[in-house]
Amino acid sequence: MSRLRRAPAEILAIDWGATPAKRQMCRAVLRRGRYVLAPPRPVEDVRALDFRPGALVAFDCPIGVSREYAATAGLRSFREALGIFGTGRFRRFYEFAARADEIAIERPFYPARGVKGTARDDLRKALGDAAFAPRACDRLARAGPIFWLVGPRQVGRSAACIWRDVIAPRLDHVALWPFDGPLKELLASGRPVIAEMYPAFLLRTLEITVARKSDPAARAACGRALLRRIGADVRLELDAVRGLLREGFGASSSGEDPFDATTACVALARLVLDDSIPEPPEPARSVEGWILGLAG
Repeated sequence: MSRLRRAPAEILAIDWGATPAKRQMCRAVLRRGRYVLAPPRPVEDVRALDFRPGALVAFDCPIGVSREYAATAGLRSFREALGIFGTGRFRRFYEFAARADEIAIERPFYPARGVKGTARDDLRKALGDAAFAPRACDRLARAGPIFWLVGPRQVGRSAACIWRDVIAPRLDHVALWPFDGPLKELLASGRPVIAEMYPAFLLRTLEITVARKSDPAARAACGRALLRRIGADVRLELDAVRGLLREGFGASSSGEDPFDATTACVALARLVLDDSIPEPPEPARSVEGWILGLAG
């Protein structure tokens, strides 16, 4: 069992795509010292998400902004920023800019649509160094830029949705890791803890990779490798997801979203049980944030 003073009562790994069809959640519930996984399911209603006391809720999206953006925008902390984004001076923060002349430090997401004529230089001219400055964890994980909204590595649409629709309305009732303190202390408080994850990186903590998530055969090979890696670890009950892992979550490319949620949940539960989630370097605790399982 984990050496944490209080292990999470449940772990929610939520893979958050740009559209509702690509939002999948896998839950592991602590029962008699074991994490019991349930099959992944779609998140159909953001408002219906239930974060119970003692839960660790991990989202596959950036939770934090770069120091360069925070300095330019005059933000002292990311928690403070979440309270003001969408209000006052930042009232248009979540409105994606459609044209270059709409971009501002208070309206940084661009372009609303990937149409001819949009260019990265538009964002650079409007935001300066803050446009594409990576967070320290982004550099280590090779994550995409937050405010540029087109391309296969874009993460901004998911970030904007989660910040606005999930975290901000619950800001007074949840703890944000790592902004509010070390994970052990936050879990001991009994509040739901919201944190950032990266499914591909969590897989690597198990020394496993997937060749191409859109390929059912590659997902199945990865799932079988994960089951071999976990082996007979009696602290994890995977019966409800074992068949899905072996079969690659179906023949469609859409299986990659439940695949991400489930494999991330397994890896995260293992890290919790082993008490091996590193804390970030101190500078990341104010505005940038960190990724669960990433070593600084």
